[in-house]
Amino acid sequence: MSMPVLTDNGHSEEESDELVELLRRMLAQLQPGPERLATDWPNLTMQQLRVLRILYAEGPTRVSVLARRLRVSTPTVTGILDRLVRQRLAYRTDDPRDRRVVLNALTPEGEEVIASLHPLEEDRLRAAVATLDPATRRALANSLTSLLEGMTART
Repeated sequence: MSMPVLTDNGHSEEESDELVELLRRMLAQLQPGPERLATDWPNLTMQQLRVLRILYAEGPTRVSVLARRLRVSTPTVTGILDRLVRQRLAYRTDDPRDRRVVLNALTPEGEEVIASLHPLEEDRLRAAVATLDPATRRALANSLTSLLEGMTART
């Protein structure tokens, strides 16, 4: 019988993998479905929306960083960005610290697309949280606070 592999904080990799999968599934529930995307933004694909979300959260970003985050090739991201630039949702700019580097950022129109998702996401989250009893809500708040602190400490 093999012993479980433990992470730095004494938890098994299996537990960590399970939590990551649960968080991934929860985040996927917040994404607009294909029907909403087709209605509100008919010229926007899910991959384009993912790029917009990353640019919204992280600000001006290199293609290589976007490719890593999306787990696709840099030519794929370049194609996605080309379409977003044509739709005036993103733009390219030189990095002021290194003129050899091109950064990609949101236009005001791109920011509006992402901002329009926030009320929908918040409504879905509020409805889900409302189903939890007070003790579970407190435990979730404590756990998410710890997770967020751990994430920000690593960046």
